[in-house]
Amino acid sequence: MAYRIAGRLSWGTFSPLFWALAATYLGHRVWRWLALPRPAWIQHYLDDLLCLPLVLTATLFVLRFYYGSQLRLSWYHVVFAVLYFSVAFEIFFPRFMPRYTGDWMDAVLYAAGGAIFYRFLNR
Repeated sequence: MAYRIAGRLSWGTFSPLFWALAATYLGHRVWRWLALPRPAWIQHYLDDLLCLPLVLTATLFVLRFYYGSQLRLSWYHVVFAVLYFSVAFEIFFPRFMPRYTGDWMDAVLYAAGGAIFYRFLNR
């Protein structure tokens, strides 16, 4: 049973660029956990830039399990994800949860991350 499921997984979805971005994200989380000083732009904006390439690649991996390894996300799927993350994390959550703050630059970085995914990872 397990070999049939493993045969449907499309591990090629995770390109070397994805692994580099994931390692960058994990390195940044460790850096934050160790409370080491870092430039303000890295502290506030790196996670937002890396968010959509990582999330959309993982989403593509799951979708390829069900729909085949040739599946690609269209540009409007990526635009929807950018708008969804921007509205959720920069408008909705800051309004109702004090932990979140709205910042238009985060929305710009979500769009840049979506463009990185669409151009380099959506293969």
